Amino acid sequence: MASDARVTPPRANHATIASPVPRSRFRLEPCLALALALGCQRDGERPVEPDASDPVRDGTLHGWSYEVTVDPSLDTADVRVCFDGHPPARLIPGVPEALEHARDLHDDEGRPLPRRDEGYGLDAIPDDGCVGYTVDFEGLLASDGAGRMAGKTGNSLMVRPSVWLWRPDRLPAEVTPTLRFSLPEGMEVSVPWPATEPSARGRDATYCLEPTAFRWLAYAVVGELTVDRFERAGARVELVTLDAPLRCPPEGLRAWVEDAVDTVALLFDGRFPRDRLQVVVLPVEGGGGGTVYFGMAGRGGGPGIYVFLDDEAAAERLPGGWTTVHEMLHHGMPFIDEPWMAEGWVSYYTELMRTRMGHRSEQEGWQALLDAFERGRRRRMDLTLAQTSEQMHETHAYQRVYWGGASVAFLADVQMRLETKGERGLDDAMQELRRCCGDAPQMWKAQALLERLDAWYGRPLFSETARAVLSERELPDVEAAMERIGVQVVDGEARLDDEHPAAAIRRAIMAPRR
Repeated sequence: MASDARVTPPRANHATIASPVPRSRFRLEPCLALALALGCQRDGERPVEPDASDPVRDGTLHGWSYEVTVDPSLDTADVRVCFDGHPPARLIPGVPEALEHARDLHDDEGRPLPRRDEGYGLDAIPDDGCVGYTVDFEGLLASDGAGRMAGKTGNSLMVRPSVWLWRPDRLPAEVTPTLRFSLPEGMEVSVPWPATEPSARGRDATYCLEPTAFRWLAYAVVGELTVDRFERAGARVELVTLDAPLRCPPEGLRAWVEDAVDTVALLFDGRFPRDRLQVVVLPVEGGGGGTVYFGMAGRGGGPGIYVFLDDEAAAERLPGGWTTVHEMLHHGMPFIDEPWMAEGWVSYYTELMRTRMGHRSEQEGWQALLDAFERGRRRRMDLTLAQTSEQMHETHAYQRVYWGGASVAFLADVQMRLETKGERGLDDAMQELRRCCGDAPQMWKAQALLERLDAWYGRPLFSETARAVLSERELPDVEAAMERIGVQVVDGEARLDDEHPAAAIRRAIMAPRR
C-alpha cells in the first residue's frame, strides 16, 4: 500500500465539486480510514476455517458455478450456486462477518438450509443440485465493519468477494469454479479474475475463480461505472472509475495508467509482469486539487490495484506519480509475508523506475532516494528492523520498515553490480523472483526467497545483506554505498561524480532510459 509522497494533506474544510444529484461520496478522511484498514489486511480478514469434524461424504464434487443477480438499487444481490457432482458438506462464507449479511439460504425447492456453525449444511442437496441465498449490501454498508468490506458512491458499489462469495467448506484440488453476473440495463461490473474467453469482459463474461479468489484481497465493482479496456505492454488493462464527479477526463486517466504500466514494464524487458490488470479509481472529494492520496494492491484471483484519487486532480499532474507505479510493481514480485521485503524492495524500485522512465533527472532520482532513506532513519525505534517489520501495523513505523527494507535492496544491488563489473544487478534478481515464484498461489517467507536468490547468484549475498540490516536498530550507512559508485553526499545533497571509476554502474542504476 502507498500514498503519494508529494501530496500535502489538505485542510478539512476544502470546497467540494457540486453534484446535480445526491451522492454518497468518498470524503478524504473516511477514505483514508478505509484504505488503512484494508491495507493492513495483507491476507484479508479472518477467514472461515473448515470444521475438522465435518464427515467426508461419498461421491465427488467435480466443480460448481455461481450466477449473481444484482438488484438495480445495489442494495442486494441474489446468488445461485450449482454443483457438478456431489455437493460438499457445508457452504461457508469467506469471512465470519458475512454471516450477518446473508439471508434466505435455501435449496431449489425453497426449503431453508440448516445452520451449521459458521455455515449452512448441504446434506439434503442431491447430486448436481443448486442452492441460493441473498446478500444484503445495504445492511453491510450500514454496519460497523463496512469500512473493511465495502463502499458506495453514486450508483456504484465496491465490495470484497469474501462478503458475498460463499464456497464449499473444502476446496477440491484441480477444480476451477466459474461465475457469471446478471446485471440491470446500464450497469457494468469489474473483477480481477480471468474470463473463460479472454476477449469477453464485464457483464458478458464467465469468470474462472482461482484458489486465491477465495482467500486474498480483491474487489468487485458494480453499477454505473466508467470502464476503459485496452492493451498495454502485453497486458489487458481494465481501468474502472466509480460513479462520482472527476475533473480528469477519461483520456487523462488512460494516459496516467499507460505511463505507470510502461514504467513497470521497463523492469521486465518491456512487458508488464502480469497478462491482465484491474485498475479501480475511487474519486475522493475535499482534496483541493492534489493527486493520489492512497493506493493498495490486491491479488485475490488476479492482479488489481485500487487508487484513491483527488476528484480535482488535473490530468497533467498524474503521470510519474509515486503511488500508482508502487502498487503496480507489487505485481512484479511474489506475495511476501514480511513487509520489509514486500514493501521495501518495491519502494526502492518505485524511485528507480520513475527516474528511468524520464520523469526526472538522474541527480533528482538520487536525491529522492537519499531523502527517502533519511525519512526511514528519522523514525527511531528501540527495535531491530526485523522486529519493527513484524509489528509495523501496531507501531505505524511504515517509513522505517519501507526504507529499511529498501536499504537491503540498494546494498545488494550495489554489491552485485560491483562484483560482476556491471554484468548483473538487482534487476536480474527481480526478474528471477518473477520467473520462479511470482505466480505461486501461496504467501512466501522472505528467507525462502532470499535463499533462492543466493542459489541463483552463487553465493549467500542476499541472506547476508538482509541479516546484517535486519539485526540493527538503525538504518545502514547507505551514503557509504552511494560513494562507492560515485554519488557524494554533501550536507544532505546528492552530487554525481562522472569521473568516478564506477560512474557507469551508478548511471545503470538510475539514469533515465526510454
